Order: sequence, then structure tokens, then C-alpha cells
Amino acid sequence: MEEKRIEGLWDCAYCGRKAIKARFGACTSCGKPRGIENVFYLPEDLETAALTQEEKAGTTNAPDWLCAYCGSYNRSDVSCCVNCGGDRAESKADYGILHRLTGKLFGRKD
Repeated sequence: MEEKRIEGLWDCAYCGRKAIKARFGACTSCGKPRGIENVFYLPEDLETAALTQEEKAGTTNAPDWLCAYCGSYNRSDVSCCVNCGGDRAESKADYGILHRLTGKLFGRKD
């Protein structure tokens, strides 16, 4: 059975833009970066939302990590912050840990 990978979505807390793909660390409308207040959710139609093989190659299953120095989110497969160059080893928090601490959950949007 082939593994399907679905890209999560998030909504901008600043300008209200909806359904921004998880690959974007900043809002595609206003440019504000996503933060801890943003919760990912799944698209309504999971069948048509499945990533292609090419798109899957650019993703990981692990959560983004939060840079301890500048607070930027980084993909799980990079060892240095793309914003400031901070070492991942110094950063203990990732997106999943932060959301468990705040009580926010991943899932389907209501």
C-alpha cells in the first residue's frame, strides 16, 4: 500500500488568510510568520490533497523545530536555523512539544 502524505494547513492570525499550506512559514498574503498561536489542520478533501511523489520528497514526517536564538520555525531536516544560523542542538523545542505544552491540538478544523 502506498503511503499518502497530506500537507496540513494553517490560518494567519494577523490578516485572517485561510488555508495556507504548511510549507509556508509566513503568510502568503501579509508576510507575517506563523507562530505558536497557529494550529495546523487537515484539508476537507483528503483524497485530492495528497501530495505527489515530487512534493513528498520535499517534506518530512517530523515536526518543525523552534530556534532558541531568534524564534523562527525550521524544517525538521535542517541542522541550522535558516534565519540566523543558530545550531539546532541548542534548541530543545519543536512544534509538537510546544503545542502539547499549550494544550493546542493538531487535527481537523471545526
